[in-house]
Amino acid sequence: MENHVIVVGYGRIGKQVVDELLNLGSKLIVVDENHELVINNMGMPVKFIEGDATNDEVLIKAGIKTAKSLISTLPNDADNLYVDLTARSLKHDLNIISRASSESSEKKLRMAGVDSVVMSERVGGVHMATLIAQPDVVEFLEHLTIHSDTPTQLNEIMCNQLPPDLIKKPISEIGIRKKSGANIIGFKTATGDFIINPTPDTKLIPKSKLFVLGNNEQIARMKEVMIGSQN
Repeated sequence: MENHVIVVGYGRIGKQVVDELLNLGSKLIVVDENHELVINNMGMPVKFIEGDATNDEVLIKAGIKTAKSLISTLPNDADNLYVDLTARSLKHDLNIISRASSESSEKKLRMAGVDSVVMSERVGGVHMATLIAQPDVVEFLEHLTIHSDTPTQLNEIMCNQLPPDLIKKPISEIGIRKKSGANIIGFKTATGDFIINPTPDTKLIPKSKLFVLGNNEQIARMKEVMIGSQN
């Protein structure tokens, strides 16, 4: 397998990660030490490998040399740190995302070369606070992503994937909403700056990205029209 994602740990957070990545069509391999868990999930459309992800042999078996990313979701910060250090030593350009439960652990993980650190407790706290302060906002977002019959997706599009004749044109001229019904809600410049709700005169430049919001049908139509048109 190549260009896949290795998910370490299949607990509550790991399962959420796997479910979401499967919905997005990603290729996955899950690594977990729990023998019973691995056996019980052998029928899933995901390859499970039993073992300790701090061991080189286990990550090599999971195809780390050809993987594009590793997500460490273990509940213990020290375990995540060891996994991330092992992964980085085996592949220097691997995109590593790690769970953390404290700010001190976050700093250590970043020093160890982790690309992105997710503070699960911090995210949970923000979510709970928002439930009190802005309950309708949370309910609306949950309706979009969970309760709706047509779940909403937030997708990114590399401008390099678009037909060459669209490069250097303003967003207003590419007509994503008119052609697919999806909406451009964000833009990342070639230098890494994020623009929320970009203006119509924002120009598409090489190495920039568009962030597009729409339901499954709209996103599929958008990809077919915008990306497929150059094939």
